[in-house]
Amino acid sequence: MQNKPAIVLTTALALTLGAAFGAQAQDYPSRNIQIIVPYSAGGGGDTVARIVADVLSDELDRQVNVVNREGAGGEIGIAEIARANPDGYTLGVFGYPDNFVLEQTRETSFSFDDLEYLAGFDDMPMGIFASPNSEHTTLDDVRAYGQVNSGSLTVGESGALGLLHILAFADHLDIEVTDIKYSGGGELMNALLGNHVDMASTSSMSHDPIVDAGGTPIGFAAAERMDMFPDVPTFREQGVDLVMGVSRVLVAPAGIPDDVRDALTSALDAISTNETMIRNFENAAIPYNYLDHEAVNQVLEDSNATLTPIIQDNLDQFTDN
Repeated sequence: MQNKPAIVLTTALALTLGAAFGAQAQDYPSRNIQIIVPYSAGGGGDTVARIVADVLSDELDRQVNVVNREGAGGEIGIAEIARANPDGYTLGVFGYPDNFVLEQTRETSFSFDDLEYLAGFDDMPMGIFASPNSEHTTLDDVRAYGQVNSGSLTVGESGALGLLHILAFADHLDIEVTDIKYSGGGELMNALLGNHVDMASTSSMSHDPIVDAGGTPIGFAAAERMDMFPDVPTFREQGVDLVMGVSRVLVAPAGIPDDVRDALTSALDAISTNETMIRNFENAAIPYNYLDHEAVNQVLEDSNATLTPIIQDNLDQFTDN
């Protein structure tokens, strides 16, 4: 008889807590959300985050704010996302495979599995661009010169993916080049357009400013020609089987409640066909390619398996990146 009140009280408490938790999940989001971008303002990742945040704010009826946490090639901001409270109010947008390359080449405080990958928004191939005064403006030019002038060609980059692309590019052409690291995309562009390097490894988003200033796209590491830039050949078309690019992903810290994750992924699916958002991607020269929760996780897992041996075979090249 003495135990009955305790059982009743315990049951009542459990019901109360369960109802409170259910109400909390149903109320999400009850306050503003922030998206951390681990780069400076104005770059591709920042642009994607702001385009998505504008439309997601309307869909969730809460303000979604973008906060820049640049530094250490993205490591500072990605670490902040990974250690944030997994309550759905701190999200992140960055360019994969930045997080994976960082994890593989540094002693980071985060791993790939410390994040929940909610969606992907673009598929932007990497490219090799020649400087305005370069004598090497075709892939055949680069190969021929590089094979008799080992290490003479200088190629600028501004991050781990840029370096990874240079390594793969040189390996496929069977040449050696000299990598020149820059702290950001703006500095890299200035170096290329100022003819301080022969070539640059950067994404297709850089096409227009480079071409407008007299530079030449040598090729894109894309599976097929881009509708946006139909005159630029892929490396595959030129006999080099190299496909590599950056995909901006929206993530949350691992451990986010299922109900909150589902609310976010449902909202992202809902805005994925938003005409204004898609047009804003096009206006920013970012090729829109939406991947839902299931698809983005499969694509990233497959990509990890492809990138791992390339990174491991060139670990010494990432020391200063």
